[in-house]
Amino acid sequence: MNQKRCATLPPHPPREELRDIPLSPRLVMEISRLLRARMQNEEGGVMMQSTARLVMSHLAVNGTLGQLDIVKLTRLKPPTVSTLLHRMEAEGYITRVTDEHDHRAIRVALSEKGRQFDREQLRRLSTNDHQAVKGFSAEEEATLENLLLRMRENLKEGGAE
Repeated sequence: MNQKRCATLPPHPPREELRDIPLSPRLVMEISRLLRARMQNEEGGVMMQSTARLVMSHLAVNGTLGQLDIVKLTRLKPPTVSTLLHRMEAEGYITRVTDEHDHRAIRVALSEKGRQFDREQLRRLSTNDHQAVKGFSAEEEATLENLLLRMRENLKEGGAE
């Protein structure tokens, strides 16, 4: 899988030009970066391509999918999905199976290696998510979640996605 090593970068220095604008979006970016770095550290510093993890997650939830289903669910371009599936198959994370209802159609499924990676990924996510909210009360966690959901909606309304 197009794996890469990524060092944890230090935060950006304080900037006078940013003094009067909200800090929370930049904190969200920094927290995201820290969570990603923790995941990489738990994977031995090598991280699977995020698009491959996205495809694996959809396969874990849906069982088998056609290539066009993967394109629709992930919003990736068809050539990207095709290339990605070839790589994932070569590395043993997925298998291609004949559709039991239409023997002309090929579907994609997680291999045992892919299912194992998905289970490990879920464990890592759980560990990191619990660490991130360690010491928060249920009320604080709910408040933070609501604020972040509002922030996400604000950005979607502004054309981000």
